Amino acid sequence: MLIPTIHFAGNCDEVIAYYKDAVGATVKAVHYVEEVAPNFVGHSEIEIFGTTVALTDGCEAAPASVNHTFTVFLDSAEQVTALFNTLADGGTVTDPLAQQFWAELCGHVTDRFGLNWHIATKSMPA
Repeated sequence: MLIPTIHFAGNCDEVIAYYKDAVGATVKAVHYVEEVAPNFVGHSEIEIFGTTVALTDGCEAAPASVNHTFTVFLDSAEQVTALFNTLADGGTVTDPLAQQFWAELCGHVTDRFGLNWHIATKSMPA
């Protein structure tokens, strides 16, 4: 089993709550290390769009990564637009929503926590 892990600078609790609300993530586990700091998340797992992602605190010096992107394919342009707008709130749009040769609608956004998202409708038939 391969589970991507994303490290945060002490605000992992906030991140978990945000994704639970913004994208309907399911919280599978949260383990705190109170000896380090109050609410310091030593390990957590959430499920987003059927994929488990681990989140943890403890990387204060780590910059937001530009070498990863979560790609989400949805059934309709309405779903794409809603998710895109939710993640863009407080984030940065890197490629606005637009039709592509392979998808009815596609866009890229970096959310308020520095995570990159590629959101599109499922590929159009060839």
